[in-house]
Amino acid sequence: MKPINLLSLVQAKKDLHSDKYKNYLNFYGINPKDKEVDDIERLMESVFKIKNEMKLLDNYYVGYTIPQIGKEFDLLRFGDNYVINIELKSYSTEDKILNQLVKNKYYLSFLNRKVHYFTFVSSEKKLYYLNNSDDIEEVDCSFLVNYLLNQQIEFIESVHKLFNPSDYLVSPFNSTDKFMNNEYFLTNQQKEIKKKILKDISDTSKSIFIALTGAAGTGKTLLTYDIAKDFIQNGKKVLVIHCGQLNSGQEKLNNKYGWEIIPIKDYSTYNLSNYNLLVIDESQRIYEKQFKDIVTKVQKNSGSCIFSYDKVQTLATWEENRNISEKIESLSSKKKYKLSEKIRTNKEIANFIKKLFNKKRNDIKVESKDNIEINYFHNEKETKAYLEYIKNLGWQVLSYTPSLYKNYYYEKFQIVSLTSHEAIGQEFDNVAIVINDKFKYNDEGKLHYFGATYYHPVKMLWQNLTRTRKKLNIIVVNNEEILKRCLEIIGK
Repeated sequence: MKPINLLSLVQAKKDLHSDKYKNYLNFYGINPKDKEVDDIERLMESVFKIKNEMKLLDNYYVGYTIPQIGKEFDLLRFGDNYVINIELKSYSTEDKILNQLVKNKYYLSFLNRKVHYFTFVSSEKKLYYLNNSDDIEEVDCSFLVNYLLNQQIEFIESVHKLFNPSDYLVSPFNSTDKFMNNEYFLTNQQKEIKKKILKDISDTSKSIFIALTGAAGTGKTLLTYDIAKDFIQNGKKVLVIHCGQLNSGQEKLNNKYGWEIIPIKDYSTYNLSNYNLLVIDESQRIYEKQFKDIVTKVQKNSGSCIFSYDKVQTLATWEENRNISEKIESLSSKKKYKLSEKIRTNKEIANFIKKLFNKKRNDIKVESKDNIEINYFHNEKETKAYLEYIKNLGWQVLSYTPSLYKNYYYEKFQIVSLTSHEAIGQEFDNVAIVINDKFKYNDEGKLHYFGATYYHPVKMLWQNLTRTRKKLNIIVVNNEEILKRCLEIIGK
């Protein structure tokens, strides 16, 4: 996307034929609606009445949308001293204006810059400003003109580089206080699915099962826990059954905020009929006997139950073979919703992971390698020394879950850190992972582990890799084939 002069945009719309106008918009990477350009024209007229100066209309990003998040801003102009955001409305109410500008303030706060927020209502030619108290006040257009004239225009190489999509996904586990203080917003897709789920489970006359699915990075955990929080804050009783070990964030929700989150192994000691809502989190890992028992009890009590899962995120062959997702989807009274928009995952890292797991995957590219590090070591001693070193630098080292029964080869290269099972549902800015010499590609080009194991190393590797928000560090141990593939992917 390129910044554009607003006068140029308005005149191009008036003078150019539709195909030429479309080409003109494509050059700038923008696609404003006709009514939005009309609103821009009215804003321009109001500005020029105060002062007829070209600087007032130059260097605007029109309809900029944060990648993967979908949050759009009508007009953004960047300066070395401050940023200006102007929203355009044909008609609106003060409540709606305030709500939008407060949301804009949240999303733009991650720029760590001073931002001035305005809304222009074209039908009334009224201008509103979000003040330091987060209230809106009607201001004269000269107020805006003054800020525009004094802004020291900044010319940006790539506006996308100013925004990191992962900043906007608050984790109930890793940002628990922010989550409980409502310091986040749901994406449009999350809000739409939440609205439908709340409507579904509002009918207490019959049992209802919700299948909520989504791949890593789609915000499934946030949406699941947001719905649970709504119920709790409305005085309803909610039991969250986690199919795994509880993490520190879940313990904090229990101990500090009074939630009831339990590991699946303890569920039989609870009377499920006492709860208005059951949430079965990471339910792809539940045992079939447990699944059938919970379903029977929900049906008997005409209860509501949300199964939240990603069928890919199994960690053992027997979990995959249970195929719980198919059993959930076969329930007669179920509604299924799928989150498909990636928010957390850094795109370059997501593409790197896909290509790493499939040697023949050539339909996607890793455009940038700035957030991917690759290190090679020959043996156990140097590998563990490096892991201890980077752990002290703030890297979250994720290990493969060891067996309770015997030691396996992959455990040689690990230090004390979170395991695959402990990391379920969590996310970390900087993740480091070891790939040893037992990982190879099979004849189909798929990543495979050629060695004895209890849990599934390839699935654990996938689980660990997809916990990454910003930076990924691959530590390759005595494995030239994997090193070669990693370097091929990032183009070195």
